[in-house]
Amino acid sequence: MKLMLLPLVAALGLLWLPSRSAGEGFFHLEETTLTIPQVDYESAVYFDDGDPIPHIDLKKVRWDVVVQKEHRAVVLETEYLKLTLLPEMGRVYSMVYKPTGHETLWRNDIARPGGGNNDTGWWLWIGGIEYTLPGDEHGTTWALPWSYSVLEDGESRKAVRMQVTEPKTGLRERIDISVYPAEAGFEADIRIWNPGADTVRFAHWVNPMWAPGGANELTDNTEFIIPTERILIEERWQANMGPSPQVWPGNPLRFIANWPKMGDLMADGLSGGFFSAYSHDAEEGVVRVFDPLTNPGFDMWTYGFHPTDIPMGSGAPNKGYAEMWGGTVTRFPDEVRPLGPGASLTWTEWMYPYQKTGGLSFANQALAANCWVSDSGDSLYLAVCPARPLQDASVEIRSGGTVVLRQKLDAA
Repeated sequence: MKLMLLPLVAALGLLWLPSRSAGEGFFHLEETTLTIPQVDYESAVYFDDGDPIPHIDLKKVRWDVVVQKEHRAVVLETEYLKLTLLPEMGRVYSMVYKPTGHETLWRNDIARPGGGNNDTGWWLWIGGIEYTLPGDEHGTTWALPWSYSVLEDGESRKAVRMQVTEPKTGLRERIDISVYPAEAGFEADIRIWNPGADTVRFAHWVNPMWAPGGANELTDNTEFIIPTERILIEERWQANMGPSPQVWPGNPLRFIANWPKMGDLMADGLSGGFFSAYSHDAEEGVVRVFDPLTNPGFDMWTYGFHPTDIPMGSGAPNKGYAEMWGGTVTRFPDEVRPLGPGASLTWTEWMYPYQKTGGLSFANQALAANCWVSDSGDSLYLAVCPARPLQDASVEIRSGGTVVLRQKLDAA
């Protein structure tokens, strides 16, 4: 939905008053199996004596053999979203935006392992969204078995609970993934609990591997939207990405076309509780919404523009994806925070695709919005893409303390 508001007299303020409505339409939960091809690596996985963390001998991987791996899967589907979980991996594997039919997450055509800077020593290039403990790159929980249950299969909510215990720290993680009728995103209620008698230091990071636009790779005009004033570049990446710190507004690194090589950047503090990747080619994006006080960290990695070394299992060329990490600490990957005996940390976050806004200025759990001023300076454009039905909502334009326009906004 796009509105043109004329004239613009001064500074503006925007106010949305959304409400959740059940609506009508397709709403479904299904437990099923999903077969995903992978290189034959499982026989190369081993455990050291007394060490509960799985490791791998990459020299023993049968790289030329592809096997069909069967996974338990849960499909949560609304009128606008089809979400596929691999709950025994604690992973969101697929997020299809039904208005466009496009997959928003990168997925490997053949899953394959590789080295990793964490306690396991490796990582699996399979794709989707992972939830990681206890810190470092990807942590250990991606490699551990999770338990799951269907929490609710009702007319107003479909929900799955996924749980894991991180053995190095003893921390327990619980994630409740929910969808609601007529909504285009999913809600994640996350709880980290320390059941032990000692204080534990940890970091939790959410790692969505985004490729909005349906091509299973970043399109050439993909923009990265981060509400921060400055970014930091680790010394090892400065040859690829420039000095540190850098001003973020107007920074060329906002667009993948200006990443000459692979690299990593970090937000030096967040001014808002959202971040996003938006494909201007497909006019489609995806956003994570969260409380920035609980999750103050942002880190981003890509392979750069038109890379040649994406680890596709088939060896096919691919332009890569954006790992846009959100964390419970500010610095990635070494910073940790304490969690006392019996204490827990809980929060709720949302993730959803959106379209036809020309980018993003603001997002919350109800909508994505973008606003911009015309070149002549006399028109304000506002584009809104709801993530849920908006009824009896309004948009306000304010100049200082004066409301210069108020308009009713009902949208689906």
